Amino acid sequence: MALEAQNDLRALGRSLKADGSIITQTDQRVETDLTEQIRVRDPGTNVLGEESVWSYDSAKLYTFCIDPIDGTDVYSQGMAGWCVSVGLLDRALVPVAGVLVAPRLGLTFVADVGRAGTLNGRALSLPAEPLPLKERANLMIPSRSHRFLDLHRFPGKCRSLGSAALHLVYPLAYQAVYAAIQVPGAHIWDIAGAHALCRSVGATFEYIDGRPVDYAPLLDGRAFEEVILSGPRAQVDALKSVITKI
Repeated sequence: MALEAQNDLRALGRSLKADGSIITQTDQRVETDLTEQIRVRDPGTNVLGEESVWSYDSAKLYTFCIDPIDGTDVYSQGMAGWCVSVGLLDRALVPVAGVLVAPRLGLTFVADVGRAGTLNGRALSLPAEPLPLKERANLMIPSRSHRFLDLHRFPGKCRSLGSAALHLVYPLAYQAVYAAIQVPGAHIWDIAGAHALCRSVGATFEYIDGRPVDYAPLLDGRAFEEVILSGPRAQVDALKSVITKI
């Protein structure tokens, strides 16, 4: 649905929300479709979507977090670095499953409850040995990172696709990708699916100060105020030694 709409620029319906962020008609259509399908299959589950009314019941076993188009800005400009992201939190707000589909890039990431993540049906795994922190190290970062981080000591290359979720799982898919960073401003729907995939293969996913990511303060729709890092443990630790918050 999203891919077909992107190929027809007249169907996108790009506009601004009250907070200044981008929205398209596709965001609303995809979220409505996913929400309806989830509620038909499990009406007792929380569904928290970027474009929907927030309603969280702590008594329910699971919570779906839907980002219908993660990377709406690049999507609305015809670029490829976007995905549909769905994360599943358990009652303790632990990410236990996630699906990321990036049709323009031909990527489908899946981690079911209790199962390790896959990419296009093949098992994901971390590198056997840590990559060196050198000139060839590739770091996935948002385009706004210069407002939050001092990166001048990072010796490698910085890359940005436009999707927070894709950035955070790229170290799982491509061993040339050293690690990923997400700066403040992301929401629960941007992060939950990617977090579940990282957890499923034992990758690190934490705040820059080492604390675990906490979803409880974000259930009302507020944005993360912290920097998040993901990737293999040794590589994340090495990255922390060369970057600082501004």
